[in-house]
Amino acid sequence: MKVVKFLKDRMIYIVFTLIILSSYAGIYHREVFLSLKWTLPIALFMMLFQPMVFMDIRKAFTTRTEIKTKYLVALTAFYVLLFPALTWLLLKFWLAVMPNTDPRLLAGIVLISLAPLPSSAPAFTNLAGGKFQLTLVGVVWTFILSLFVMPVYAKLLLHTLIKVPMWLLLKSLVLYIIVPLVAGQLTKYAVVRWKGKETLMKLKEPLVGLSLLGMYWMIIVVFGINGKMIVEKPEVIVVGALIMNAYFLTRAAIAYFTGKALGFPLEHIISLVYSTGSNMTLATAMAIGTFGSLAAVGTALGGPFSDMILMILFVRLFASLRAKWAESKKPM
Repeated sequence: MKVVKFLKDRMIYIVFTLIILSSYAGIYHREVFLSLKWTLPIALFMMLFQPMVFMDIRKAFTTRTEIKTKYLVALTAFYVLLFPALTWLLLKFWLAVMPNTDPRLLAGIVLISLAPLPSSAPAFTNLAGGKFQLTLVGVVWTFILSLFVMPVYAKLLLHTLIKVPMWLLLKSLVLYIIVPLVAGQLTKYAVVRWKGKETLMKLKEPLVGLSLLGMYWMIIVVFGINGKMIVEKPEVIVVGALIMNAYFLTRAAIAYFTGKALGFPLEHIISLVYSTGSNMTLATAMAIGTFGSLAAVGTALGGPFSDMILMILFVRLFASLRAKWAESKKPM
């Protein structure tokens, strides 16, 4: 599976290349990309299916420790109270800086800010030297919380800016979260029952490839459709990306100091910091299903333009912190 490894290892470069090329092509051939809009639900399902197959809801909560309990309490407070409050402040600041921003793009910003943890968070936690099993629990738990957090807070935060059709938001929740989850879990059950767990694990890499292809195709179509707007208003992308970087950096800093206040060891603090990321796939699915393709540009500002970059940078930051911590523990 060298192709899948290449698509995964070069993800950030591929994403930015596709954004630039499809935005440029969209200036002159927008009608072509509009004709491909019908493929977006298929691409979104491709993106979501793999993490839903391998989500182990039962295993995440079978063992309890004091640190896991503290972690879940902190994470619940973050996702149910703190992050929605920070998203409200984010909206206020954004509109003060760029008051003429299209409300559909702001809808995407709100949804990416309310989304659960990305399925890649445990892998990044492991690379940074954290407890990836703890972050895995966070992925499952925030996914469950998102069934309440995303529709309710999206309605509360956006109702003065744009019409938020609650039934359409709930429909998107069912189509792009519940249906892939059920399909994924049934697939896992059937494969394990009839072919065994080893066969299921062999499917992981091909399904990751399917997920990546879905994401890349979604980026091509979304940025192709909105290429003209992006070129006409590049400040929205540049300033927006800076704002979103500051937003996610604030979330990470709060998690870091919360972990220290709770007396967590460094590896558990790393897990908590990586538990402040956002699932661009779910946010984009909800954004497109409810507000249209322009909203997906907003989710991209919170994904590859900010959260993804910070997750990579944190790996190096925590490597440095772990080295200093190890040095301080050496006998004089």
